Amino acid sequence: MKRPRYTNYKSAFPELEKVAKAIREVMTDFETIDDALNENVKRVKALRKFGIPKAHEECVHVANKLENCSPEEPCGSMACSLCSRYRRLRFMQKWVPYIKAHQEDHVAVTLVFYADKHSTSELLYWEYSKLKQRVLKVMQRIGFKSPIIGGFEMDYHNFTHDKKQSHWLPHLHLLMPNEPEKLEMLRQYMLRKKNLLAREGKRNRPMRIDVITNVERQMSYCITGIWMEYPWFLNADNKLKKSKNPRRIKSAGVYAKSLVKLDRLSDGMLTFAVNVQVG
Repeated sequence: MKRPRYTNYKSAFPELEKVAKAIREVMTDFETIDDALNENVKRVKALRKFGIPKAHEECVHVANKLENCSPEEPCGSMACSLCSRYRRLRFMQKWVPYIKAHQEDHVAVTLVFYADKHSTSELLYWEYSKLKQRVLKVMQRIGFKSPIIGGFEMDYHNFTHDKKQSHWLPHLHLLMPNEPEKLEMLRQYMLRKKNLLAREGKRNRPMRIDVITNVERQMSYCITGIWMEYPWFLNADNKLKKSKNPRRIKSAGVYAKSLVKLDRLSDGMLTFAVNVQVG
């Protein structure tokens, strides 16, 4: 499949293209519609050629969705690069003005759930909903009053020297109120032994807090459209090291499975929000 380059399409969401134009003024690498469609070509290829044997029909179904998706008639799948782009634009349209108006009162927080890591064979059956409900209850118990917004994603940790160790690691990227006492309570929850010691012999950092410098970039980072891979390897001294930068998942079979998983999840499920009115 080779996607023809669109030149005269009409987006189903013209107001979002105005948002995209404004974003590119401060984030020049924000993808275009053509970028998203070209990315879908790669995803369709992986789904058709390297789909999971036990879920062949589902792989074909997702591939068909992405292949037929267009700016005029988006498919709505979270495995779709174009529809993930629309999702990010809606999120940014709603929240960029609010965060910019309260930027000094918020921080970017990453929560990593080591205790919930799982293998690729478990990926399609692992239930994120249970983790999400657990974290929502923690946030409410701590007592945050202002909006908490962000999204869920997973990284594939590929142990190139020992595939049996490879696993998926769930995490949340959030924009949260900068309330030191409550953030410390959250940190203590993330540092509980079950989570901190989930990977024997490896340093775990389950919570990271950063200053928000570029609102658009940080918000786009919270709502990504693809799950990435971190390679682990043995260096010349036989020490285990992790690549600093993520890359596209190298195994086409693992990549196809991640797309099937994304297709099973909805925008509402992937988006994390506390103290936010729905609608």
